[in-house]
Amino acid sequence: MIGNSKYTKYVAAFVVLSLFSLSLSAQMGGTNSYSFLNLKRSAKTAALGMDFLPSITDDVGAALANPSTLSPINHNDVSITYTNFFAGINQAAIAFSQTKNRLGSFGVEFQYLNYGRFDMTEENGDVVGKFTAADYAISLSWCKMLDSNVFIGASLKPLFCQYESYFSAAIAVDLALSYQSSDRTWAASLMARNMGTQIVKFADKDESLPFELQLSASKKLAHAPFVIYVGINNLQKWNIREEDPLNPRDETDLNGEVTEENKFSGFADNLFRHIQIGAEFTPSKYFYLALGYSWKQNREMQIEDAFSLAGLSYGFGINYRQFRLAYSRNEYHRYGSPNFISLLVRLQ
Repeated sequence: MIGNSKYTKYVAAFVVLSLFSLSLSAQMGGTNSYSFLNLKRSAKTAALGMDFLPSITDDVGAALANPSTLSPINHNDVSITYTNFFAGINQAAIAFSQTKNRLGSFGVEFQYLNYGRFDMTEENGDVVGKFTAADYAISLSWCKMLDSNVFIGASLKPLFCQYESYFSAAIAVDLALSYQSSDRTWAASLMARNMGTQIVKFADKDESLPFELQLSASKKLAHAPFVIYVGINNLQKWNIREEDPLNPRDETDLNGEVTEENKFSGFADNLFRHIQIGAEFTPSKYFYLALGYSWKQNREMQIEDAFSLAGLSYGFGINYRQFRLAYSRNEYHRYGSPNFISLLVRLQ
């Protein structure tokens, strides 16, 4: 383990900064801005239903979601991911990584979310032109192996939003700490995501970034080509159930009598919203299948009294020489779901 005091300082700094950001987020009110940071940017990550993977991966796009998993495996890899959302909303992400010997592994990613073109109208409804809206993020990432099992990583993220003539800018930081077992059959990561502040505000309105403290773990089975993933989100906040005044959890009958929600059901619902699960099946080095599920996404996208696959995600990947192609679909809603396509090329 970590015997060098220099490495202990790295870990201690991570813990202190994470606790500081947790305290800061608890004091901040207002509305979260830059929620596009929570969108998945890799087909493999999306297929597994995870926000980030805890184990070292040969997919540089997935690795950059958790900077403490960047490694020499990703050296000179380029990844391009395209996501088709709804109603003309599209996302693109380009990622690249290099390893510089003792300095560690470095990565850069550019994320672009385009909301499409909109009619610009006057108060009476007359169309006088068109305008666009888009979000941009740049991630500058670094990972350092402290010893053969422990890795630390960080990402610096300048953020920009341009909605017609309105502009906003912010700066965010991700900090991550990972443990990889010696035989690489299991791994765990703790990450503090989206710590930061706005630099340029919309209409001088204070808005906080979507800070989140998350933990994830994976286990590769000893005698089968399966990897199991578990993620725990929003460690900084217990109650993450939404409040919908149109669908109150306490029911009131015609006589005005109130039937309160079962406390155990409410507790279980909130608990499972914190958990993400995924499984990867790799029968050969050339192919994999992935499946994931998010109870939180299911509850938020579910239509009452209607069957829905919301929360389910699935996909596959194909490897051939220096090329990798991955596809996934994340079921958001019965009337539409995003498709993710990632192409990875290893530069010679």
